[in-house]
Amino acid sequence: MPLPLSSRHPLPSSEPERLSRAARRTTIVRAALAAGLLTLLVLAFVEARSVDPRRAPLVPAGTTGMLVLDLSASVYEDAFSQTIRKLARAGEETGLVAFSDAGYELLPPGSPARELLPLLRFFKPEAANISGALPVDPWQDFRAGTRISEGLLVAHAALQRERAERGSIVLVSDLEILPDEVVRLSEVAAELRLDGIRLRIVPLFPTPEKYARIRQIVGDSSFLRESDAASPVAAPEGRSLAHAVPWTFVLIGATLMLLLSANEGVLPRLELSSLERR
Repeated sequence: MPLPLSSRHPLPSSEPERLSRAARRTTIVRAALAAGLLTLLVLAFVEARSVDPRRAPLVPAGTTGMLVLDLSASVYEDAFSQTIRKLARAGEETGLVAFSDAGYELLPPGSPARELLPLLRFFKPEAANISGALPVDPWQDFRAGTRISEGLLVAHAALQRERAERGSIVLVSDLEILPDEVVRLSEVAAELRLDGIRLRIVPLFPTPEKYARIRQIVGDSSFLRESDAASPVAAPEGRSLAHAVPWTFVLIGATLMLLLSANEGVLPRLELSSLERR
């Protein structure tokens, strides 16, 4: 009695027409799996290109950034260095606005952040010469009160001039505003939100009262550090698991592996088995 070597039901090689229905079904499944695999490969490629390789950049990924520095008389300039160096190390791009009572654009949007590094020689105490004096301060006659709204307006205008579709502003300030600035700052912050421009703030050790007041105006998520001097400058995404793991890419990769496994399990090579007689 003939017994098949395989547990599957064999078909005599003399009756190939009995394979036609299975062959059509296999062709359809194979085409569907191939289309799915190709689609997932394209999605994985696109997602990989869209993921920002920098870890939690200060300038939100996908936006055109402007750095706004508070050069009012109440600010200790050496506090700028942590933010500037972090931007430069990450290879970010950002324009630059300095402000006190008025705002002034120093670099246009899209400038490499490394262009900010030469400014540090005006702010760092170790840049002092033998006589113990810092280099000549180019903003000596510029420094006065703290009009944050003026700096934000100049940055906003620069982003509009460059027709930035998605803009963002990183404000570095001690937040020591006068009462008459509160209303104006609230209006400017509302304009930024209306235009889809994200505002982030690096507070330079303000008083708790000033910190709380600005927080009421712009919200909690805008701050890149706490108010105390020991707090590091870091984007909020850096503290979230959603940013630490590229979940969309992981999901695409897992689905791709499942389809590959299905392809191997459902569509193995056809094995021809011989029959043995006892």
